[in-house]
Amino acid sequence: MKKKKIIAITGFIFILLIGIILFYNKINKPVYKSNNDKFDTSGMFTYMLETSRGSGEYKVATDSKWPSGYEYNATLSKCENGSTLVWNGNNSVTLKANVSDKCYLYFDIVPPDVTVNTNNTGNTYNASTPASLSCSGATSSYNQKYQRIEISQINNKYTTCNLTYQTPSSKTYLNNKIISLSGQTQGTGQVVNEKGYRYEGKNPNNYIWFNNELWRIIGVFDSESHGQSGQNLVKIIREESIGGLAWDKSSTNNWSTSNLKSLLNGAYYNAQDGTDSGYCYGYSTSVPGNCDYSDIGINGTYRNMIQNVTWFLRGYGSESATAESFYNYERTTGTVYSGRPTEEEGYIGLMYPSDYGYSVLASSCARTTNLSSYSSSSCAGKSWLYKIGYERTITPYSSSSSNVFYLNGDGYLSGSIASGGSSVRPVLYLKSNVYVVDGNGSISDPYIIGM
Repeated sequence: MKKKKIIAITGFIFILLIGIILFYNKINKPVYKSNNDKFDTSGMFTYMLETSRGSGEYKVATDSKWPSGYEYNATLSKCENGSTLVWNGNNSVTLKANVSDKCYLYFDIVPPDVTVNTNNTGNTYNASTPASLSCSGATSSYNQKYQRIEISQINNKYTTCNLTYQTPSSKTYLNNKIISLSGQTQGTGQVVNEKGYRYEGKNPNNYIWFNNELWRIIGVFDSESHGQSGQNLVKIIREESIGGLAWDKSSTNNWSTSNLKSLLNGAYYNAQDGTDSGYCYGYSTSVPGNCDYSDIGINGTYRNMIQNVTWFLRGYGSESATAESFYNYERTTGTVYSGRPTEEEGYIGLMYPSDYGYSVLASSCARTTNLSSYSSSSCAGKSWLYKIGYERTITPYSSSSSNVFYLNGDGYLSGSIASGGSSVRPVLYLKSNVYVVDGNGSISDPYIIGM
């Protein structure tokens, strides 16, 4: 009885092994069916694999397994002596033969689900150029804001799309667009002509999609503000801070030699990791831990839109001055401490105290109000540029070697040592040939730009 049990168990294991082997062969090898059982089909088939997609050239496969990543080509597959091959799917082909034969099964490389053709040969266009998309047998569109192809449905197995870049024959330049809005209501604010064409008010329609994120338009300015002769340039500021950073680790209020100027125009401008650059400081000489701008720094498409300009570095000895007074101090009538430079070339800077001063709604906060008194709801509360305060400006105190102006948490202009850590929002000027692709400047429909 015990011997019979051992035999029964051994037989069961043998049957199980045979089943596993047969199943393995089924999923790894093709199944050949013949309408003439007297023929031995082993060795009758040769796999021909496409060398590269669409090349029309094939080579003999060295592996006997059914090829992965290929699809059967019924048109090319054939037999030498006239036998017929019928593809059944699922690694199965039927051979209809009356004589022994030699057959060749051709396989093409499976194409991607979506193939995109573009007219952007020789980098004639860049990602910010307006584009249109058409796809065969698919629901698709081109998202200009995110500069991406969006396909919601492919009706067939694959689709081919044509992405066409085309610079518009007639362009609305962003600087001219903003100037044309002078005196008009924009959201809960307006565009005013005050030392440039500026946005003022609590929340005007001055949103712009730049660097794949929201920025705000400060205004349009002539050479008096940026040093570029004969050009009206749009100045923008990042909507959110990139972190709390020291203006200068050694508390020297010289923008030309400051670590923040080097960080913004180095790692941030080039979208690099600046943590170990020697310019990344949160407070004095303490490293904040992360100045990696690989993701949020200026990417190549938008970097090309930034104008290198002159940043004016004159200051004043007190925060008790009006927006107009600060504007003049910053550029012409102000002084600097102990021979500090009065200007510096660069791509990225910070806002001026006058930018903040002019951002409030004039009908709520008289232009005769000193920026040191902007703590009331009628001033700071009516400025789109005021967010949470404790934010750096580029302007130094002229009566001190270490202090720079910044926006206090209560909304008024104040000063602090350059080594202190405060919020930083990069500011830059766009080139004059940047134009409007789409949008109305609202937060839900920001200006989309091209160049």
